[in-house]
Order: sequence, then structure tokens, then C-alpha cells
Amino acid sequence: MVTDDTALAFWIESPGVGALRRSTLRRPGVEDHLIHSEFSGISTGTERLVGLGLVPDSCAAAMACRAMQGSFSLPICYGYSLVGRIAGGRLAGRRVFTMHPHQDRAVVAGDDLISLPDTLAPGPRATLLPNLETALNAVWDAELRPGERIAIVGGGGVGLLVALVLEQVHGEGAVLVEADARRRELAARLPWVAAVIAPDEVAHDRFDVVFHTSASNAGLQLSIDALGFEGRVLELSWYGSRSVLLQLGTSFHHQRKRIVASQVATIAPSHRAAGRAARTAQVFGLLADDRLDTLLGPPIPFLQLPQFFARLCRGEVSEPCPVVAY
Repeated sequence: MVTDDTALAFWIESPGVGALRRSTLRRPGVEDHLIHSEFSGISTGTERLVGLGLVPDSCAAAMACRAMQGSFSLPICYGYSLVGRIAGGRLAGRRVFTMHPHQDRAVVAGDDLISLPDTLAPGPRATLLPNLETALNAVWDAELRPGERIAIVGGGGVGLLVALVLEQVHGEGAVLVEADARRRELAARLPWVAAVIAPDEVAHDRFDVVFHTSASNAGLQLSIDALGFEGRVLELSWYGSRSVLLQLGTSFHHQRKRIVASQVATIAPSHRAAGRAARTAQVFGLLADDRLDTLLGPPIPFLQLPQFFARLCRGEVSEPCPVVAY
């Protein structure tokens, strides 16, 4: 039954199987706001691992996000990129971003809301905020020097956003490496991507820095092999409970190569003193780029999210940054 105090949310019931569940919203407190959802973003790599039940117990606390319900052993209500409008009170109508699962209405504490600038065009672009923060943080973690040769292995949403940050913040382009022909075709059309090649076109010992985003054994091995002397891989992929098998007996040691983990929850040391608000402000500047809309594609109607999620878990989704419309 639909009433004013209920919401419809997406739950992962079992590995690869999702459903919409209606539940009662908690009563808003003095510092809370009722949000009517407009869009939510799907982080395909992370949400696929969560949806397949591949989150290790040791990572459960670190992976838990605001308003999550259930557990990583499934069922679970999970997600972290929701854009909507405040429904009432003195802030009624204000567009906001919040870390929240896919849900058509939500009660959210005021401290957990980020007001979206009026200069940011209405629409789903603000759902890119978490992945754009990830990309910006990784570029900071890389501590790039002028003239370094840069590659990105993996042409999904995060890889393409790293390419944008490199163009906008670092002022230099990167070679994008992608195994999927459909994704190569999309990347080649993006004006901020300097060049796009297939994995078999990558020369070994060529690059100073490689950003790895493909979440695959082959991608990480290629990233290592592509590095030259004292090169470094910035590892953005998360593998969940899957094992990673690498061959480190060739050039890895004698060329002093490094693998550096980059994760958005902790700000890069070079920018940590400025704090999270400063990073978010810089991301808003990047979000002003109208070219980002190219990544979003046709929105998925919320009522069709279970069917889309099944495709995602079967590995049938090539869209870099899927968006749900409410």
C-alpha cells in the first residue's frame, strides 16, 4: 500500500537477483529532511560485487555506507549516489546529493546532504560526484610530474573520469587502454581522451604512470608490464573476495616498479590538510563541464532496475555510468 510515510527501495535478494520493496519511512527529526529522489547513479564495479555477494567479511565495516540496510551476506539495500529535492520546510525545492541506496523517497539528516550549486545544470550529472571524487583523489595520489607518460587501463566510468581529471587538472592527456570494442568506440568520441588502444597494442616498459581501473587480473598485469623504470601503478580497482594472480618474476623487481592503492574514503596526503569540503568544491568545478553528459546514457526507469541489475551481474552492461530515473 502506498502512503505518505512509505518508500520504494531496491534490494538485492540473492546473488544477481534484485527486487523492489516498500517499507515505512522513519519519522523526520528536527535536523532531518524528506528527499524526493530524481536520479541515482550506479557504480557498476562495486555494485556488481555487492550484488554477487563478493564482499569479504573483513571489509564489511569499511564498505558499509549511510542508510544501508541488510548485510553483505544478502539481502541488502545498497547504493551511494542519490540526487533529489528537499520536499518541505524552508529549504523546500533545493537540489541535493546524498550517499544513499536506490530509493524513491528518503529521510536524511541535514549533515548528510550536499547542496548542489544553482549553476549545475538540472539532470543526472550530479550522480557522477562520487566517482569523480575517486578520479580526482587518484590523480592527487599519483603525484604526477611534468612530462610523465600516462596510461589508463580500463575504459569504464572511473577510467574515463580519470582521463577528464588529467586533462582539466594536470593539463596533459593519457592513453586509454580498453579490451571491449564498444567501450573503445565510446572513449574515442570523448574530446578529453587523448588516444584509445586495445590491450594488444600496448608496448611494454613505456609508461611512467598507469591508472588501473579494470578490476581484472589481465588489466593489472598489463598495467605493471607497461611501466618503465621506477614506474607506478595507481590501483583504483576493488576485487572483493576474488583473488588476483600476477606474474612478478620478469621486470617488476629489477625495474623497481610500484603498485600504489588509491581509495576515495581517505584524501590523498598532498591535499589532506585542506579537508573534504575543499575536495568536493573542486569536484563541483569539474562537474560544470557539459561534456560529462556524454557518459550518462538513457536513464533507467526505477521500476525496471531489477531487470537492469540482473544484466549487470551477468556482465552484459557496457554503459560507463548508468543512471536511474525516479
